[in-house]
Amino acid sequence: MKRKLTPQLQQDGSYLVRLERSYRAVFGLGEKFDGADQKGKYVRACVLEKCFRQGEYTYLSMPYFATPDGFGVYVDTYVEVDFDFTREGEILISFPAGSRGECADVWLLEGTLKEILASFRAMAGMPRLFPKWVLGAWMSSNRWHTQAEVEEQLDATKRLGFPHNVLVIEPWSDLTLRSVWYGCEIPPRDEPFYHYSDMTFPENGRWRNPAAMTKELHEAGIRLLLWVVPVYAQGRDLETDCHKEYCLRENERVKADRLCVMNADGTTYEIPHTWCIDSMVPDFTSPKATEYWFKRFAYLCDEVGIDGFKTDGGEFIHDHSVRFADGTTGLEGQNAYCEQYTRAFADFVGKDRIVFSRAGGQNSPAFSVIWAGDQESTWQEFASVIKAGLSAGLSGIHCWGFDIAGFSGYLPSAQLYLRAVQAAAFVPVMQWHSDPVSNGRCDFTGAWNINDRSPWNIAAFHKDERLLDLLRRQFYLHYNLIPYQYALMEEAAETGLPAMRHLALEFSDDENTFPIDDEFMLGSALLVAPVLQDYVSERMVYLPAGARWYDLYTGRQVPSGMQRIALTDEHQPVFLRDNSCVPLNLKGGVLASDVGNALDGYTELTFLLSGEGEYLFTDDLGNRIALIWTKDAVQIKENAAGTPVNILRIERDKLF
Repeated sequence: MKRKLTPQLQQDGSYLVRLERSYRAVFGLGEKFDGADQKGKYVRACVLEKCFRQGEYTYLSMPYFATPDGFGVYVDTYVEVDFDFTREGEILISFPAGSRGECADVWLLEGTLKEILASFRAMAGMPRLFPKWVLGAWMSSNRWHTQAEVEEQLDATKRLGFPHNVLVIEPWSDLTLRSVWYGCEIPPRDEPFYHYSDMTFPENGRWRNPAAMTKELHEAGIRLLLWVVPVYAQGRDLETDCHKEYCLRENERVKADRLCVMNADGTTYEIPHTWCIDSMVPDFTSPKATEYWFKRFAYLCDEVGIDGFKTDGGEFIHDHSVRFADGTTGLEGQNAYCEQYTRAFADFVGKDRIVFSRAGGQNSPAFSVIWAGDQESTWQEFASVIKAGLSAGLSGIHCWGFDIAGFSGYLPSAQLYLRAVQAAAFVPVMQWHSDPVSNGRCDFTGAWNINDRSPWNIAAFHKDERLLDLLRRQFYLHYNLIPYQYALMEEAAETGLPAMRHLALEFSDDENTFPIDDEFMLGSALLVAPVLQDYVSERMVYLPAGARWYDLYTGRQVPSGMQRIALTDEHQPVFLRDNSCVPLNLKGGVLASDVGNALDGYTELTFLLSGEGEYLFTDDLGNRIALIWTKDAVQIKENAAGTPVNILRIERDKLF
């Protein structure tokens, strides 16, 4: 149920909604790194880029919250909104003077946490069902400057037996040319719109043949994403000396034709601080500006055959007085621009490709896969990113991941990397990514100067072959879970519920779950308790009341409530909820088995069951399998495709 609330004009010109209701916790508000429960805090719904230790700041903000007490609020606006949760028994929602707060639709949503979230997502945009390959493992780095380095990574995945399905290249081009491969030769042209046939790649250059490289990746089952950032570079970011004159001419045309965001006085807006300083920003509310921007990228999809873009940045509107072509001002633009940008790329690439973004807002799940931005390799950052994933899920972000063990700073310790990989195995997007040494944000001893957060580089750095084996099994486990993860993506597209869920979303009647932000549910069936500290041999895990639980690795039933769980290096604590079904792809009927990276079939489609219940399994391959099971028997009611099915019972079958 929903109904409108009316903002009231205040003496200072601001607008205020006063909601007098008691509440025990506050969830949502986008991706929050300082805790899932925001009760007791003053929260500004505002997109802001902050490199490392995000704290109260966020790349992805939503003017939405929900409580476990039967109500929530969605403010349908991109203007900054302030939420005051510091008062007992009331919540204040305010808009600054001049923000046209009277025009904002403020919706009071009522129901359970799941019902409120579903209502919000129905209004803001239902999650997109992305291609299944998004759920495979990702490898990424900001140091692969050549085709040879990319081929070296592809060889390592094969040689060492680490399945992957996505590769992201960041330094393929630069901020000046934006769409032309580093080192290729291009003819002079008035407009920067090239075909692949226009480019000459020197035999000893950085990139010998990107189209052939993309084809080789596809043959290995790996999709290719390229990094982009929405700027017309000026000043310090004019990186390509040999094409500088040409770029300066283009920038003059952009200014003359008003193809970028403008200042109120008619001059071009230039980014004042943070990064890409002095650059202009393309205006994606203008059809003319959008068409001009994307013409330069067409050959990458049509001729090279890439599979999408890593749409970095987007947090570039820092002045509330700027003007967009459609009349939007900076008041809305600070929050709206990152969505305008990433949605424009999503529309450009179409349904078979994707965009991968860190910045966004309430509509982002409808078109963007999300990663949690920039963190250093520390335990504190690892803990904060788990909180971010929980709050993101509570805001309806369904396809989410993080840079394993951070992407910058000192290389992570062996334990930090292992525990981060174990956590990433249970989230939709399992990605490792690396800052380049040239950024100066890393420090090495001796001759070691490779900053990759790849499993093989971390194991080599720590001289630990056993670590490599432990990590490999976690990658296998991630692939075993893909049938379940894809089923959760289908569920998200239908209901708005995320894959990674705060415990309160599944157990809103158990208020002990409200403050917990170091555990999560994967769907409704699996409870995952990441290890977030070094030098620990055990951790406390809360298993919510009202359910029976089974240790995933031993099959042993574990009582609900707070439990002390012994830790090993082999895995993190994971528990299966009673009366659940988890579809898996296994080999030999065991978890952490190697099933490769092919996603067009199953080695052994397996259903892991507990207790009794019913389950309908569908996938992108045309399967529709209905099961009913009791404690003594399993009946397959429907399996029109005739796909072979294995059944495992947690109570009696050993999975490891």
